[in-house]
Formats: sequence, C-alpha cells, structure tokens
Amino acid sequence: MARIQASSLVEVAREAGVALSTASLALRGSPLVKAATVARIRAAAERLGYRADARVGSLMARIRRTRGTRDRERLAFVWVSASRAETRREWFCRETFAGATRRAEELGCVLEEFWLHDAGMTAARLEKILVTRGITGVVFSAPLRDMEVTVAWNWAHFAAAVIGNSEFYPPLHRAGHHHYRSMWTAMERVKAAGCRRPAAVLHEPHHRRIHGVHQAAFLANHPLPAQARGMARFGWPEDVAETEAWLAKTRADALICVVGPPAATLARLRERGIPARIVTLANPTADLPGIDMCEGRVAASAVDLVMAQLHRNERGVPAHPTALLLEGEWREAAVGD
Repeated sequence: MARIQASSLVEVAREAGVALSTASLALRGSPLVKAATVARIRAAAERLGYRADARVGSLMARIRRTRGTRDRERLAFVWVSASRAETRREWFCRETFAGATRRAEELGCVLEEFWLHDAGMTAARLEKILVTRGITGVVFSAPLRDMEVTVAWNWAHFAAAVIGNSEFYPPLHRAGHHHYRSMWTAMERVKAAGCRRPAAVLHEPHHRRIHGVHQAAFLANHPLPAQARGMARFGWPEDVAETEAWLAKTRADALICVVGPPAATLARLRERGIPARIVTLANPTADLPGIDMCEGRVAASAVDLVMAQLHRNERGVPAHPTALLLEGEWREAAVGD
C-alpha cells in the first residue's frame, strides 16, 4: 500500500538510534549535538523522507510565546555596516530593527543584536559566539553604504536571510523593497495628477546598489519616451538657480526624487510652484508626498525567511536563493518619524 503520510520525527530518531530530543536538536542545527551524530540523524531523515510539518512550526511558535524570554529561541540580528551609534540614530535603522523585533516576538522568538564591525569583533569571532550560544537563525541588516558584503562563515551552522538589495556573498535568501514598482507607482501618480513632463533626480550610490531599476522604470513608464533620458539626472544641482535652469530646460511639470532637495531649494520651488508636483521615493515627509518604503515590513519578511528554513531543517547556503520584493505604500503626508 502506498505511503500517504511522511515519516515522523519519532521514526527518524528510532532509525538513527537516538533519543527524540536529540533528533529534534540535530535537525534544528543545535551545536549541542556532535557533528557525526547530526550527520547520522540527517541521513536517516533523508532515507525516510522526513519533512517538518508547517503546522507544527505554528504550534511551536505559540508554545515559545508562552515561555519566559530567557527560554525562548534566539535569533541573531547582525548589523553588517552600521555602527552602534548609527543604529540608534538613523530612522531607517530604527524602523528596520523594530519591524524585525516585532515579527520575532510574534513567532515566539527573541532577537539579539550584534555589530559585525564593533571594536574587536570579526566575522570568525561572531560565528563562534553564535555557535556557542546555540543561535542558528541569522538576519543580516541592509548595508547603509556598502555596495557588496562578504561574510566568510561555516554556513552549515546557520539558516540566514539578508535585508535589502546590496550584493551579499555567499548569496542568501533576501527580502527587499521593490524599487522598480516604487518608481512606476510614482510615475502613475504624477500622470494621474495631470503631469505629462515628469523629471527625476536620481541618487548615484543608490542607483548602483539597486542595479539601476529606478532609471529603468522611469524610462519605461515615461509619457514622452523619446525625451525621457534627458529628463533624469543624478544628484541635485549645487544651487537653486541651477535647479531652476535645469527644470526650465526640461520644461518639467513634476519632479520625482530619491533624496529630497535641500531645504532652500524646496522652499524656492514651492514658492514659485514650479514644478507643480514634487514627490519622493524614499519615505514621505511633511513637505513631500511619496512612497513609504515600509522598512519594518521588509525586515519582518526577512525574519519569516529565516524561520521558514528553521522549520524545514535547512541550513547552509541555499542552492536557489529566494528574493522577496515588497511594494511600498503611497502616502500624501508623513506618518511620523
């Protein structure tokens, strides 16, 4: 008779000749189990076709939430380029970590911060700390400045995911903001407001980090395809007069910016009403409507990617990394800093 139900963890433990608790710890990547024993248990699981049940993972999340903080499973949140001071000062960092923390709490886990470039910290030392503490799930923050990040670890210990779109080596699962859709949405909004000559001020470092998708979406969705390339520039002009001259040359009736204009420039443009519509792709303010990038939601999705691997007993560098892109939300006013 055909088998209609996957093998249970009890059968895996029996096949490997270990206790049920040992089998569970081994398949979750616990350093408390010897490497040879882990290999034997995983081989038994493979022979029996054992797969973790997602419903069990949900139940375990509920159980973890009822435990005290000290007894909960811990996940590592690793800041790969930001300093301690920056993670407390920068709004982007605060929102990112808050979103990841909320999701970890919902899943019954505790999120613990680590800074890869703290004084005396190295990648090798951090790896040893996490293994010693029995932490197998790791969320890597979005780099603030780096175009690419490399972390040399024994990845067999960890289930991990990256926040953001910067290059990360080795390639891991990632959750990031859907920048192409953000520009596309902004273009649709200004066109709906009656604008037919939108211009864009792009940001060169950000442009390279996201592989040029802002420019690609701007060109693809521009009402005047033949003129679109000349209506996008990188960086704000040095002074207000130069900005006005550029806008006059392009005859722009809307302006989409990645980084908001200097205060004096924005005040002058508002005073003259040229262009009629100015929006931002990097979180609206009291003065600028635009795309809320929902950093907290992106970070929460990275936690989900890590927990999904832990529930499936997966560790190491994925053969086929998943890229999860989340769309932002349009807002006419800031929701608060």
